[in-house]
Amino acid sequence: MSRKARTLLAAALLASATACGVEPSPISDAGPAPVISGPTILARIYLVRNGKLWPTTAAVRSPHVSDVMQALFNAKGSKDKGIGTELSGLTLSQVQLVRYSAEAGGRNDPDNTLGLRMRLFVSGRKISRLAMAQIICTARLSPEIWAVEIAHVTPKGTGSLKTHTCREYWELATGNDQLPP
Repeated sequence: MSRKARTLLAAALLASATACGVEPSPISDAGPAPVISGPTILARIYLVRNGKLWPTTAAVRSPHVSDVMQALFNAKGSKDKGIGTELSGLTLSQVQLVRYSAEAGGRNDPDNTLGLRMRLFVSGRKISRLAMAQIICTARLSPEIWAVEIAHVTPKGTGSLKTHTCREYWELATGNDQLPP
């Protein structure tokens, strides 16, 4: 057998071995790609028990203050333990984080160089004093949040942002709990 014939025979055998006889199928859409989500973590939030702020934990997607606020607004409490929320009928519309500036009553804290002002826009019924305490004191548990501003959103427009501290609500602490500043 000539060299050329052997080469052609080898090529034919190789080609027949690689072809399996199955034709490719058309592309079929199987929906969105899978998304990997990490485990939830526990964060401290304030609910209400007997008219006082009650510290509890809630599952959140991340320790980011926006996720903690969303968990606070979604919390239902536990009726059998007498724990509830004053946030029923309120919706968290938006959370904004902005740098805390020296011009706006800055804070000089050598241990924490990153300070943020959290702005919350809340819609729904009128925000009660206890609901304000829940929001503000939960937000102030995050050391990077130095100030909390809340505006009430209504169909007629957005109210002005008002700055609050948790100190305004210290009388709402339970006997053994110390609220943040």
